[in-house]
Amino acid sequence: MTALVDFLGDLLGGLEIAALSLAVGGVVWGLFVLRSWRRPPEAEGQAVASCTRLLLAGAVGVALTQLIGLAVKACILAETLGRSPFPAFLHTPLFRAGLSRASIALGLASAAVWLGRRPGSRRRWAGVAVLVVLLIASGAWLVHAVSRLEDRVLLMVLTTLHETAAAAWVGGVVQLVVLWRLRRHRPEVDALWPVALRRFSSVGVVAVLVLVATGGALGWFYVGSWQGLIGTGYGALVVAKSVLLTSALGLAGLNFRAARGWSRGRGLAQLRTRVPYFVEAEGAVLLALLFAAAALSSQPPSVDTRTEVATWSEVVEVFAPKPPRLTSPPRAAALVSNGRDPLAPYSEQPALADAWSEFNHNVAGLLVLGTALLALLERTKRVPWGRHWPLGLVVLAFFLLLRNDPETWPLGPVPLRRSLLDVHVLQHWLAMLLAATLGVLEWWARSPRAGRRLPYLFPALALGGGILLLTHAHSPFEMKSEFLTQISHTAMGLLAVHVACGRWLELRLGPPAGSVAGLGAIVAMLLIGAILVVYRETTAAPLP
Repeated sequence: MTALVDFLGDLLGGLEIAALSLAVGGVVWGLFVLRSWRRPPEAEGQAVASCTRLLLAGAVGVALTQLIGLAVKACILAETLGRSPFPAFLHTPLFRAGLSRASIALGLASAAVWLGRRPGSRRRWAGVAVLVVLLIASGAWLVHAVSRLEDRVLLMVLTTLHETAAAAWVGGVVQLVVLWRLRRHRPEVDALWPVALRRFSSVGVVAVLVLVATGGALGWFYVGSWQGLIGTGYGALVVAKSVLLTSALGLAGLNFRAARGWSRGRGLAQLRTRVPYFVEAEGAVLLALLFAAAALSSQPPSVDTRTEVATWSEVVEVFAPKPPRLTSPPRAAALVSNGRDPLAPYSEQPALADAWSEFNHNVAGLLVLGTALLALLERTKRVPWGRHWPLGLVVLAFFLLLRNDPETWPLGPVPLRRSLLDVHVLQHWLAMLLAATLGVLEWWARSPRAGRRLPYLFPALALGGGILLLTHAHSPFEMKSEFLTQISHTAMGLLAVHVACGRWLELRLGPPAGSVAGLGAIVAMLLIGAILVVYRETTAAPLP
């Protein structure tokens, strides 16, 4: 139960960072992009009203997620201690800092409503800006640095600056997406789009420079060595964040170049035919990055887990080619409890359970590879029935339904409602439902009767799957053997995010750029299948 609550806490942490980005990004956008304090004309007034609404939503989101997060931590303490943590929990620095942040966020929400009534008031914008600064500062007591014995203040400052830069960038990208959609419904805002893009490009450069500089410094303090970067759960998530950051910077670079071209009198058409969709993809990558950051915040830094660091050769072995396991132990022999349920009596045979899991992953990989190859055949236009490739994901979901957890429903003795309290079972069910939904919706989207919006559900759900994998069962006290098992899930999460963005850009862009993006999505699917085919449990024994 504690692991389940901890996993949900990671997801909640991602939502909190996303809400903070809306709040911080809203103020940065209003002050430095829209320059609302100059009493904007009616056309820009529509954009300012949209900005303040997002600011309000972000402030409310921070307050709610912070309060729910405190409740989650109380549940974890109660489960660990075996009794209620109150009233002692009320006197901890964690509770006080969290409650203070929630209170400031509620004050910011009230100020956003107050600002919305007179968005051209400099005094009101100054008041909102002060509250946002307080909101950012209050988070300094909720980060890793608070528990450090050395360089505590420096690390708190670096972390706060890092979060602020990320929030300004992400929040600004969200504002760009909303402004583009607003422009389609309100033509008077159309002239503001290229101006806002150019202004935000300058703001974004500053935010990225601060983000990279502070991130590098924090990595130096918390990772400590190349071995810690490659051989720990904390380091793996740092690498994942770096990969996502690189992808987002690539998309941002295209937008920056287009904005600079417009300011020099060229490339106006590109600002309306490509840039908005690159901005959308950039936002999707940044959203995944925020959830990876939330998962990272729940991990012990690499410098604190030196005795559980995997070697380079051990990490390489995880992804080394091997024949897939195509034989499985009997279901009865694979039943394990691991302290989860007394109805699973074979906890003394973990190797058989690992062999069961390895078979599941390897066969799932073959199914994903087959599905991706069929998708490639469809692109040749020579295999008409290739359009049915999404049904391969439905077959995958049915396989997972029967094989995921041998002790649970539908073939195991443990009822579904009871088994879902285990975080691993819950995640497996989410993966199964996601695969089935992706397959059915994408197959229907490729039929002549499909609606115009239906195809966009595939990249949206694929992004959700990538985020789920990035936060997949990263234990706060992860042993080396668990890390070597989980690192493949992190790699697949990164690829799933790129599947989502590639498919999204394929739908939004015309050829040839859209075709290249779509091909990239299929290549990412092939790589996911390849990782699953070579997947191995660290303790799996060979079967006779």
